[in-house]
Amino acid sequence: MASTHQVTIITQDNESLSFDCRSDEDVITAAVRQDIYLMSSCREGGCATCKGFCADGDYILGKCSSQALPYEEEEAGQVLLCRCYPSTNIEVEVPYTYERISFSPEGLVFAAQIVELAQISSNVMKLQLQRTGDDKQVKFDSGQFFDLEIPGTSSTRSYSPANTTNKQGDLEFLIRIVDGGKFSEFLKKDATVGQSINVKGPSGIFGLKENGFTPRYFIAGGTGLAPILSMVRRMKEWDEPQKCVIYFGVNTEAEIFHLAELDLLAASMPTLELRNCVWKCSDDWHCEKGSVVDILRRDLLATGVKPDIYLCGPPGMVDATFAVCAEMGISKERIYLEKFLPSGS
Repeated sequence: MASTHQVTIITQDNESLSFDCRSDEDVITAAVRQDIYLMSSCREGGCATCKGFCADGDYILGKCSSQALPYEEEEAGQVLLCRCYPSTNIEVEVPYTYERISFSPEGLVFAAQIVELAQISSNVMKLQLQRTGDDKQVKFDSGQFFDLEIPGTSSTRSYSPANTTNKQGDLEFLIRIVDGGKFSEFLKKDATVGQSINVKGPSGIFGLKENGFTPRYFIAGGTGLAPILSMVRRMKEWDEPQKCVIYFGVNTEAEIFHLAELDLLAASMPTLELRNCVWKCSDDWHCEKGSVVDILRRDLLATGVKPDIYLCGPPGMVDATFAVCAEMGISKERIYLEKFLPSGS
């Protein structure tokens, strides 16, 4: 017979809330049942959005992706709340502020219309949406993501906008086209300008951290450029003074995109430098030759700078960057990341 325990959530700004959770339900499900909407996305143990630190109490952790919750983090008391089943009262610290918690599903889902759909590289499409209805405002912290629903289905995929929060309802997504991918197939075959899409969010805890005037280095693999662009654009809007460098990497020249947009941003932002990297490039390639990790290592060796690192890309790139940072004496606490994980991990 299931027992009932109390879950206490402590947010980054030292606010807290408590609710009941049965031993046979995970913390996210229990919260939703009581109209409390904590940060979460896949609810399958694969995306790490609902990660927190269990500071007190006992629990059973269900099956989850080792990419979302590595073994060493699990051993240290980190949990994925969508896979956390309390066996006593528990206290969990989450890495976001109280205002990120919602208490009603209204406002989490809204309709948007496709206003632009364009192929911008061999494997990337730009999807431009605009919120419909009387309330056009789209609020999110740069680095967060939204869930986009394929029309006529209940299938969703998560993507980060490349633009910043705005009152016009604009959302710009840079989406990698994957053979056989559900959303990719929708974009290639069925999506049309004027079509309506349900949007849920925002979610996610990836974003800018305040650390004085420490330089910020942004490492993006492929469409990982989207949240990186959003964060740097936010820095420009707020006239933030930190030096920043964008390391944007793809495998081949056919895969590169948004170079003109990056050049315009750099021209208007004196603190920004660009490293556009192609791993398998021709002799004629005019920017950086090699992987983003190789170019980052070169720069760190040459300058001795120990910046804050922001990462978004495939797991291999993320792991290689961690290794370079360890070699250069940059602590894990200075590395902030969103790691691409396979759908349904």
